[in-house]
Amino acid sequence: MLHTLSLPPYTIVVDYVSEGDVANLIRGFVEVRGAKVRFSGVAYGRFGGQNFSPQFTKAAKTLIQSLTGDFAKFEEDMQLKLVRGEFEARPPKEEHHHHHLEGGRAPG
Repeated sequence: MLHTLSLPPYTIVVDYVSEGDVANLIRGFVEVRGAKVRFSGVAYGRFGGQNFSPQFTKAAKTLIQSLTGDFAKFEEDMQLKLVRGEFEARPPKEEHHHHHLEGGRAPG
């Protein structure tokens, strides 16, 4: 009988995406058990499906292992969630806001 460890609930937040022709660089964090753990990675494959490989520092892996009990299972679950679009997109707040013109005239 297989023993499956259930993961605690967690949220994935993507706060940076670079637009590339073949791949996108993605950065963000996961919130699990009240801790925020940063990650980065590369998303490939706009045609025929997505493939995303999150990268964590050694310290982040150790922290996730202690928070979830199973880093490998967490990483696999996170990859599936990212591919399915189960994450929040939160662009970083910038000092300078860029406004696009609507209908060729400035707002206001």
